[in-house]
Amino acid sequence: MAYSYIPIGLISVFILVVLYLLIIKKDLKKLKAVLYPGLFFIAIWAVIYYFLLK
Repeated sequence: MAYSYIPIGLISVFILVVLYLLIIKKDLKKLKAVLYPGLFFIAIWAVIYYFLLK
């Protein structure tokens, strides 16, 4: 049952990294390099959990 908490933890780490890049580093080029793969990863997890918990 702890496996359902893994995506929540990874999403929170992703949000922290994005906020770090936005607020502290202010590097939009690096943000774009992190943002799209991160959102793709979250979308894949959402699809997997949708079909598992359906």
